[in-house]
Amino acid sequence: MKWKEQLRKDKQTLAGMAPRQKMLFIWDYYKLPILSLLLVAVLAGAGAAAAARSAHTAFYAVMVNANNEVQADPFTPLLEQGGVDMTGKSVDIEANYTLHYDDAALSDAQTLQVLAALFGIGDLDVFVADEDVFASYAKQGAFVDLGLFIPGDVLKRYKDHLYYSEDAEGNRVLSGIWLSGNSLLHEAGYYSGAVLLGVASNAQNLDNSVLMVTQLLYSGKV
Repeated sequence: MKWKEQLRKDKQTLAGMAPRQKMLFIWDYYKLPILSLLLVAVLAGAGAAAAARSAHTAFYAVMVNANNEVQADPFTPLLEQGGVDMTGKSVDIEANYTLHYDDAALSDAQTLQVLAALFGIGDLDVFVADEDVFASYAKQGAFVDLGLFIPGDVLKRYKDHLYYSEDAEGNRVLSGIWLSGNSLLHEAGYYSGAVLLGVASNAQNLDNSVLMVTQLLYSGKV
């Protein structure tokens, strides 16, 4: 059956339905095209945003389930201490995303789509979230092995703050750093409970991101 004929029949079917039935019918028969269009829109938006900020952004940090009323930037001083010239540059911080796996809220579904796009195109550099959310991405190999970049003596000093996961091959990977109530992010007001911080495996600003994590450990504010 040609698509025009199908549309004509669908219109006839919808004409005799109540509003709620119409919504259910459209979703049942057209959800794949609708979801595809939404994904294309998300990818296009994420790509445009990435291009707009790449020239002036030291790295892009996403904090999930954070206090989005906070405006502080705890990262720039760490980069400057590490020797990065921040003239004309800044750290882009996004703290508006929420994600709770025990909740079916629309905002959570939208966050999943956006994060999938950000991780996929390499626009996201630094990721912070509570353990449930962080672990779900760590299992997918979303983070670099920080053990390959951070000096061993520093890691040994903060062994209780190291979060390990397994990659697709079953290798043990240092995918995150635990941040407690004494961390710079907690002092700034972004979080009250323990969270994990990691660097995305497709990070466009890998050097700055890893440097920030290293300086964060050197500072002792974890």
